Amino acid sequence: MPSSSRVCYSYSQTATCRFGSKCRFAHDEGFKIPSGPSQTHTQTPLDDFFATYPAFDYDSSASASSEFYRMCDQFCWDREDKEREQAHCDFKDALVQQFNEIYGTDVNNLTSWRNLCQIVRISPIPDTLESCREAVKATHVNIVDLIDTKVTGKPVTIFYSEAKLSEYTKVTGKFFPRDNAYAGGLLKYLLRRIMNPRQERVSRSGQRMQGRCRRH
Repeated sequence: MPSSSRVCYSYSQTATCRFGSKCRFAHDEGFKIPSGPSQTHTQTPLDDFFATYPAFDYDSSASASSEFYRMCDQFCWDREDKEREQAHCDFKDALVQQFNEIYGTDVNNLTSWRNLCQIVRISPIPDTLESCREAVKATHVNIVDLIDTKVTGKPVTIFYSEAKLSEYTKVTGKFFPRDNAYAGGLLKYLLRRIMNPRQERVSRSGQRMQGRCRRH
């Protein structure tokens, strides 16, 4: 019997849940969610993830990555800890699902693209799909920041190069999974080479340019 009236996000999306009957949240089968306003609300993917660790006091208004690292500290997990590895894997899934929930997955949805353009402060916001895609592809932002901004209210930092975005990501630990089964179409326009970024080069006119570095 679920101990919460919240809906299990994993079960609602895939009809499966690794916690089965022990899940704290409501599955469809045999459980009626109480009716009436304010009694229920949808569990977000990140809420769902952190709720599987009830001993951790999750702050949903803080950065997701900072909360994950704080949880690792609380449980004294090091990088080789098997439990941390599983938690990190589940956390990455939740990050991707959270992005999809906020920004959508349909690459042909102009509303989703215009919303994304607004968040990353592209002005004026393009009127066509192709223009939106090209504008987003030319913008360097941390994807975890795009997720965090919805709860923290902090504006997303725009970086003038992939190398600068890489530096920021490594310092903050805000890594977003490049390859994930839940990734939608919009994500591929935002993914950057964080560990091996394209290096800047300067043209004769003094303008910064992105140069392609060799793959190692």
